[in-house]
Parts: sequence; structure tokens; C-alpha cells
Amino acid sequence: MHLNPINLAIPLYIGGIAVEAGIDRSLGRRLYSLPDTLTNLACGLYQELMVVLAAGVLSFPYRWVYEHARLSDVPAAHPVATWLFTFVASDFLYYCFHRWSHEAGIGWFSHVVHHQSEEYNLSVALRQDAWQPFFSLWFLLPLAFLGVPPATFATAYGLVIVYQFWIHTRLIGKLGPLEWIFNTPSHHRVHHGVDPAYLDKNYAGVFIVWDRLLGTFEPERQAPTYGTIEPAATWNPAWAHWVYAAKLGARLGTVRGAWDKLQVLLRSPVWVPAGVAPMDVAAAATARLGAPKYDVKPPAKRVRFIVVTFALAMFTGLPPLLPSGVPWPVAAALALVAVWGLANVGGLLEARAWAHRSESARLVVIALAGAAGAALTHRAPWVLVPVIAKLMHDWLRATRSA
Repeated sequence: MHLNPINLAIPLYIGGIAVEAGIDRSLGRRLYSLPDTLTNLACGLYQELMVVLAAGVLSFPYRWVYEHARLSDVPAAHPVATWLFTFVASDFLYYCFHRWSHEAGIGWFSHVVHHQSEEYNLSVALRQDAWQPFFSLWFLLPLAFLGVPPATFATAYGLVIVYQFWIHTRLIGKLGPLEWIFNTPSHHRVHHGVDPAYLDKNYAGVFIVWDRLLGTFEPERQAPTYGTIEPAATWNPAWAHWVYAAKLGARLGTVRGAWDKLQVLLRSPVWVPAGVAPMDVAAAATARLGAPKYDVKPPAKRVRFIVVTFALAMFTGLPPLLPSGVPWPVAAALALVAVWGLANVGGLLEARAWAHRSESARLVVIALAGAAGAALTHRAPWVLVPVIAKLMHDWLRATRSA
């Protein structure tokens, strides 16, 4: 079993966000929005849960190619050189996937969640699309054909992903000569900008040289406006994963013929058939520059409940991520409860009528599961589950008037 750098870096993520938020508070720059931050973290947990629960499916293509179709056994004889090569090659293949994910309709579906936040801080680094691993894995298979062992690949690629955490900040300016080689906060701010000059630029993971060599580099000239041209306009992490899918489905419904439908999926996200007026991307991007951010401010009384509910839901989702040998059915059940709770948090933030009913039902399910666990195992900790669920349910009812 190899070590997963992404999961091992969770303390780094939490600590980094806490430090940045503290500095932001002292400077009064308001880089963080509570609803946005909660949604970012929820999306990150969604992806990690998907990766864990679908680990066998996600790892199968790479392992199969490595075991049955690799072209060389040289990497096994040169572990240090292989690791260095794999790190650099993984970064280049990440660039290829990342660029494709912006330049194809179905690719944008797999990546758009990461760009939906209209803020830019370290929590945005964790806002990842749960569907992305199912699409990115195919871009990484060349390393399996070359004979790079799965554990070596997973470690190197994981470090490419972990590196990108620190570049999601507005507190670090330009870094001089490092800007020529490495991806930096300045370069990545450009990537998240919807400014016309910044669209589809700076795809790099670690090394910005790929963008410089392949014509997709753009320096930061002015502070970007963050988000997507068509805002997600939701705090619901579950719906955030389907906003663009709904738009993509609508586009598929407006074109005739299998060939045009295929092109909608594989060509630019704004591609239209001949005879149809194309979207003026520059004009739409320019219009976004002066548009207000999506914002819903629930009463403080409700916010306190939402924060506690969020924390408990995130806590429920952690056991499947830990190397503790949690059985798959238990991990799946915990993941479902966590995903359900985080979706409810989004609905409560937006004062959706369904969210109270949904969260009430979830708490009843949790209470019943806890009571069943206590009866079957005769272990005292299980008794706490229905007690906590009852307390949260009473608190939820009290927030209806908030």
C-alpha cells in the first residue's frame, strides 16, 4: 500500500486555511466568505469520498496497462531516476488534462466545480470536482505503458496535486525569477480569472514552463475577477456538481444529429453548429467584471446551527478517508450521510424550504441507525448517536423562525 500525499496533507490544508484566514482577519481584506468556504470544503470532501469509494474502478485502467501492456521494465531498475521522471511527466500530463478540461464540453463538466467560487483563497484549492478523477485517469496512462509502477505514479502525481494548494492565495505577490519556472500564486490567479485576457490561460500544475512553451501563458497584469462566465449561483455542493451538466444537457437538446451532439461534448464548451449564432465570450466575460457576487446572508441564529451541522457532516465523512480498514458498506453509508448533510447545509444557507425537511429526515435516520448500533453491539458510544441527533433535531426546529 502506498502513501497518499493528498490525504496525508489534510493537516497542512487545515492549518494553511486557518493561518490565511487569521491573517485576512487582521488585515481586514475579507478574502473569505463563510458560505463560500463551507461549499469549497464540502466539494473537496465529495471528491475525496468518490476517490475512496470508487478506488477499484479508478485504479483498474492504470494497473491493467502496467501489468499486461507495459513496454518496459527499465523503471524498476532505476527507482530514483524513475521517480524524478515520473514527477515531471505527471505534471506535463496534468497540464494536458487540465487544458482539455477547459477546451472540451465534457471536460469542462469534469472540472467546472473548481472554478465556480467567486473568491480566491486557500479553501478554493480544496474545491474539487468529484467527477474529475474519472476523466483525468485516461491522460495518465502513458506512464503505465512506460512501466512506471502504480505506487510510484500515485505518489508523484499526488505531490503534483498537493503542490497546487499554496498557489490559491491573494496574500502572496510575484516571486521574481521563480515565476519563470514554477507555477505561483500570481500565475494561478490568472487561471481563475474571468477577465477576457485571462480566459483559458496558465494550465500548469507545478511547472509554468509548459504554458510558456505551448502558448497558453499570460502574466498577471491586474487583479482578476474570479468565478465562471456563467455563475453557479448556489451554495449547495451537490447541485454545484450538476449546474453545468444541466446546461450541457440543454445544449445537446438544441442540436440535431449524433455528429453535432458529439461535437458539443468534445469541442469547445461554447461550440455551436454552423448557422447558429455563437456566444460572444469576450462580451460575456466583460459583463461579469462588474457583476455582483452571489450572496445570501442567513440570520446569525441559523448560521450557528449550519456551522455545527457542517462540522458534524464533515466528521462523518472522514472515517472512509482514513487507513483504518473501514468495511466498504460502512464507508459507503457514512459517505452518503455526509453528502446528504452537506447538501442540506447548502439548502439551509439559501433558506430553501426543502432543506429543513431533508435535514430533519436525515437526523431521524441517524438516530435510528445509532439506536440499532447500540442494540446490536452493546457498546456505549453508540448511545451518543441518537442523543446528539435528537439535540440537533430540536435545534433545527428552533431555527425555523430564524
